[in-house]
Amino acid sequence: MKPAAPRPFERVLAEATRALAGDTDLRVIFGPSGPRLEGDRILLQPTPESPTPEALTLARGQADRLALRHAHHDPQLHARYRPTGYRARALFDALEDARCLSLGARDLAGVNANLAAVLHDELRRSNILRGPGDNTEGMSQALTLLLRERLAGIPIPTEAQVLVARWQSFFDKRATASLQRLGQDTRDQEAYALELYQLLRALGFGHEISTPPPSAPSKPAAAVTLPIPTRVKPRGLDAAEGAVQEAKEIAEEDEPDIEPQRPSSETRSPQAKHHTEDGSEESPVGSRLSRLGDTDSTHPNRSYRVYTRAHDEILEATDLGSSEELIRLRAVLDEQTRQLPGIVARLARKLERVLRAQQRRRWNFDLEEGVLDAARLARVLTDPLVPLAFKQETETEFKDTVVTLLLDNSGSMRGRPILLTALCADLLAKTLERCGVTTEILGFTTVEWDGGKARRDWIAAGAPRNPGRLTDVRYIIYKSGDIAWRRSRNNLGLLLRDDLMKDNIDGEALWWAHQRLRARPEQRRILMVISDGVPLEQTTLSVNPGGYLDQHLRQVIKWIEERSPVELAAVGIGHEVGDYYSRALAIGSVDELGPAMICKLAELFAPR
Repeated sequence: MKPAAPRPFERVLAEATRALAGDTDLRVIFGPSGPRLEGDRILLQPTPESPTPEALTLARGQADRLALRHAHHDPQLHARYRPTGYRARALFDALEDARCLSLGARDLAGVNANLAAVLHDELRRSNILRGPGDNTEGMSQALTLLLRERLAGIPIPTEAQVLVARWQSFFDKRATASLQRLGQDTRDQEAYALELYQLLRALGFGHEISTPPPSAPSKPAAAVTLPIPTRVKPRGLDAAEGAVQEAKEIAEEDEPDIEPQRPSSETRSPQAKHHTEDGSEESPVGSRLSRLGDTDSTHPNRSYRVYTRAHDEILEATDLGSSEELIRLRAVLDEQTRQLPGIVARLARKLERVLRAQQRRRWNFDLEEGVLDAARLARVLTDPLVPLAFKQETETEFKDTVVTLLLDNSGSMRGRPILLTALCADLLAKTLERCGVTTEILGFTTVEWDGGKARRDWIAAGAPRNPGRLTDVRYIIYKSGDIAWRRSRNNLGLLLRDDLMKDNIDGEALWWAHQRLRARPEQRRILMVISDGVPLEQTTLSVNPGGYLDQHLRQVIKWIEERSPVELAAVGIGHEVGDYYSRALAIGSVDELGPAMICKLAELFAPR
């Protein structure tokens, strides 16, 4: 069957796309698999028979976007410089797309309007504007919108201006020079990619880049493993000197301090004094988690600093809500139980059968002594002297086990994600308890947005350089391992309190949960983390070297996986946690959370 002839609008759109791409041989195909660019052809969605003006504008916008990318994008060069980390890759791709759009939208008003319509439609269909925008995805989206406006002249949609404003001061502090130089390199993809390296490092993604930029002077040429192109177009002298200077500044910032900075006794302010648990005085600057007694040079907390723990909190759920409030919130949670898909309950029963099967007794047959095997009775009667006619009952070995569920209580989990997380944690706690497996449910967040009392203490002390973690963390115990589920079931209702969910410091929370597990008497200890993003607390990130919280999380995970008896697993909601954890599962929708948690636990408990 021959394909249907294109409609007049599609024929005109195909010709306009070829003209904008500057390629008369470009194939423009209308089919259900579009819109996308594949080599020397562009695939677009077919237009409806009676399209609305908005639909026609979107069709033109998608075509213009792909045409500009075909005209100004070198896939091989892009792949050569593309970072290794998935978050840095996503931001690198988005900012390269902004460069391509700028080369047509800046001078062609019609193209600009078409691309603005596509951007508005993408934002409307995405979830990025529905959350608080305080995670890495929100930062990346804000930066992409800001750069499109600066380079391509595409205005920031009204509904996204709050998101961009939230991150504007962060960009002004960390990336002003790089953003200015990107505007000078839009026609040179190679120089633009090198400048993106500087930008990614300034924003805290330096650890996701395989190597420093080839132009960075801090490393000798022999140490660079990134393939270096044979031809680099010359850049302006001022821009080159600026790039070198910023590279030096970033390299200096990224060097960790071996010893914490401590002000002298003459200049130390009264607000800067805090006391340790044993009563000795301790400066908050450079307070390190390695004071727990670990002197191993590979310890994950050795180079991680905390300005002060004086305002940190470890609370029971009952400390944050009255019994009447917890009962009311639990009733709301029970009403929402019907939202939990039926497959989750079935999988929970399957997990219970897996656990029960490992706890059953079994028989050893063909023994010379024990209980007479009824199946061998006829043989015994015919030949009483036959050996191996007895059996003996034994119990299978099933280690005493404890499972800790560590739940991300950050602002981006509000709404349906935290609701289903609470329902699944509740179901798992009941299922595991019936099988004799101890369970513990913990949560982590911060006391306030943007630092809190720790930040105010730091400012009062003169704002010393590289203070480390600069916010007050809050850990919540929803269910302790020593408390039965029925006695703590109301506590899970506290997860529905939106005002408790703020920032997230994952590395410290993971270490805290790990240390609690290490103190448990059970033989087998399992820690499962449920999270929808990466560590993010703007105050800490803005005053420390790039990637400070992210690097600490990676170090903690690596130490636990390689040197701890605790078995670690993670489930990421809309977030690829496999880049962090070796035992990980990423789900695209929160509706998949229940099956993912249960299947991952069943995998851990499966007989080996």
